[in-house]
Amino acid sequence: MHLRFLVLAAAALGGSAQATVLNLTAPVGGANLYAIHDFTSTSSDVEGAVVAGGNVTISSYSINHNDKDAFGKDGYALVAGGNLSLQGGSIENGKAYVGGTSTLMWAATPQMAASNPVDFAAAAGYYKSVAGALSGLDATGTVAPLWSGVQVTGSGNGGVDIFNLSSDLFANSSSWTLDKLVPGETLVFNVSGSAGTFNNNGISFQPLAGYNVLFNFYEAKSIDVRGVIGSVLAPYATQTANWGVVNGNVIVDTWSSTVQVNSNHYFNPVDIAGLKLDGGGARPAAAQVPEPGSIALVLAGLGAVGVVGRKRRRA
Repeated sequence: MHLRFLVLAAAALGGSAQATVLNLTAPVGGANLYAIHDFTSTSSDVEGAVVAGGNVTISSYSINHNDKDAFGKDGYALVAGGNLSLQGGSIENGKAYVGGTSTLMWAATPQMAASNPVDFAAAAGYYKSVAGALSGLDATGTVAPLWSGVQVTGSGNGGVDIFNLSSDLFANSSSWTLDKLVPGETLVFNVSGSAGTFNNNGISFQPLAGYNVLFNFYEAKSIDVRGVIGSVLAPYATQTANWGVVNGNVIVDTWSSTVQVNSNHYFNPVDIAGLKLDGGGARPAAAQVPEPGSIALVLAGLGAVGVVGRKRRRA
């Protein structure tokens, strides 16, 4: 009876603390950029794979030159739910799926795939769910004005730090000052406001290069993000900037921009305590994480049962 009780207690205690693994790009196979609707651009490139739920209209443009396929090696360089129009440029190092018509001029035809690997409705729901769920987390750090820039102060504990702030703080900032952050930790910036910008590329992101960074523009209808080192989640917004670079993953509603997107500083999957996703289809699995103290208590109890059992057998 004692052994059975302790085994049941171990199972119960194992589920007492939960952490949801946020795998930011799982629904789109790790694509460098995902647009829920249309993707339009000229004279630029995305170094990794592109997924768009609507039309892809590009000219003098390169996709996936760095061979960072979506859905694994020998996977997809491009997935378009609608039509593809490419006038000059290239889709490289992977297959292309096009749900509508394909019009290519002055460009080599990529290997065309017959099957669509993306559930577009589920992916859109997932990213909106993630944006909302992250925005509801309690802050563990602060972002405050400091001279002409901002000071980011973490908890000092490492792991994951959450920052809740208004987009106004970034709009005119020219520098970062970092305090109580642990190199390599995850920084999630929940940025409120209908428009997101980083001072027209007037701020260097180099101080953030050693961290796993996500900017969650959970309310924005438009964003102008350039010079960024870190990933961008803006599932209701259109990106409209016309020069600059983003180093990381990008998720937007619509892409209408010549900003270059580089295939580095991808967001690493991470356990985020308290994160709960409601609906949205392609949800990451919840990992059951036992509390260390609970494990020790249960193991000690199981050891005691073993001793009692041995004494009974000897008697």
